[in-house]
Amino acid sequence: MLTNIETPTRLFDRSVWLRRITVLLLVILALVIRFYDLDDLPLDFHSTRQMHSALMARGMYYQTRTDIPDWQKTASLQQWKAEGLIEPPIMESLTALGYQMVGRDDLRIPRVLSILFWMLGALPLYRLARGLISHNGAVFALAFYLILPYGAEASRAFQPDPLMVSCILWAVWAAWRWSSEPGWKWALVAGLLAGLAVLVKSVAAFFVAGAWAGLLLSTWGIKRILKSIPFYVAVILAALPFAGFTYYGLKISGEMAGQFSLRFFPNLWIDPVWYLRWNGEISSVVGFEWFLASLAGVFLMQKPSGRWMMFGLFAGYVAFSFTLPYHAMTHDYYQEPLIPVVALGAGAMIAAVISKLDGPRWLYSFAILGLLVFWVGIKAWDVRVTLKRNDYRGEPKLWQELGDKLGHDSHVLAITQDYGYRLEYWGWLTPQNWMNSGDFMVRELAGQQFDRAKLFQEQVEGKDYFLVTSFAEYDSQAEFKQMMDSTFPVLEHTDDYLIYDLKHPLPARSAPTETP
Repeated sequence: MLTNIETPTRLFDRSVWLRRITVLLLVILALVIRFYDLDDLPLDFHSTRQMHSALMARGMYYQTRTDIPDWQKTASLQQWKAEGLIEPPIMESLTALGYQMVGRDDLRIPRVLSILFWMLGALPLYRLARGLISHNGAVFALAFYLILPYGAEASRAFQPDPLMVSCILWAVWAAWRWSSEPGWKWALVAGLLAGLAVLVKSVAAFFVAGAWAGLLLSTWGIKRILKSIPFYVAVILAALPFAGFTYYGLKISGEMAGQFSLRFFPNLWIDPVWYLRWNGEISSVVGFEWFLASLAGVFLMQKPSGRWMMFGLFAGYVAFSFTLPYHAMTHDYYQEPLIPVVALGAGAMIAAVISKLDGPRWLYSFAILGLLVFWVGIKAWDVRVTLKRNDYRGEPKLWQELGDKLGHDSHVLAITQDYGYRLEYWGWLTPQNWMNSGDFMVRELAGQQFDRAKLFQEQVEGKDYFLVTSFAEYDSQAEFKQMMDSTFPVLEHTDDYLIYDLKHPLPARSAPTETP
């Protein structure tokens, strides 16, 4: 075990002014890269999930306005309620409040909120790293958390995840304080912050519970925990908010009735491809090399409580991945809580390396700072290139045109981007969506069987038009495309969309007769 990680003789451990300036510059750069291209539309990162929240927030806001047509107020309410409940609409409600404050539905507001929440998470992360590793490790952990390209992009998204990550960090920091200062004060704080994290998004429970287990078992022991009344109160505070919300969503409003289906697929555990795809998600979010480095860093932490906390966090991550294996291999944003965990582990690894450097102090200090500046600069530039690559500001025009062309009250079946959310939001037309290939796959994975011809007949019944804007998806369903082409005429075909007339099907083709 390395015993000199905390010796204040090297780099940031030694120089207070260098540490403060570096932290300040990291925070400023993190804000700069996140506010770049701020006014682009929320279609750059998991647009389906972001547009889900955008529709909800607009529906909330429009119910407070008196200067819009009644049909838009009604439509926005219907769109909002049709989204149901996945998590408590905290981000959506805060966004609607922001809309009211500025007087319009400005999609930059939720982006700013997400950025600020992510940045607030940097404070408990830095405090944890300072207390459990060293100042050197804390600076590098902070740099990883703030400048990692995936984190920079994800922290701009209109989703609950940036808020969840921040709440997890605050909850873990409070649990660390509680483990070293037993009593009512930190038990209540830890319980309340854990309850908030789990309420924001339920998967936070895996990480919070893992951290609690690692910290409390390593510092108190099981007997002391079981005899602690503040512990039981903290557990109740952590569980009660989400339990109350779930009861409301299932038993009172009924809006969560379908939220627990198509989530649990234990059959994937024995599929080698699942492990490869899971690794692919880890690599795309934090980089597999950093993931391995962070695992090694767990064993290089000076304090046993830090090691056991990290064991708990990684155990929580593994438990989450096996509980929701389909999401672990397909939804990269479900990996976001892994970013601060890897940041802490990688920070411990780098701190250990720095503590073992030998030679002139000025030389290795210059080399380490140079590597930090180079890594931060390259990653910040990567974020800028990614954000500049695509410009979605022209999207609303197409969807407004389609909404006007088809009619806001028409009945439309569609294969479009984001399950029709763009058409709903900018075209004010709510379509019924034909399932894409991924939808069929996950349902077949759950054991459901489909007669696609029968499903086709059921879904086109009573519809006016069939709209295609996602041509790659449409082409991938060759059998369905053949049924459409042989049954209904094409009204209009452009580079952007394809419209079939479902009200006037083609004449049935009679079988050829034989000539004697």
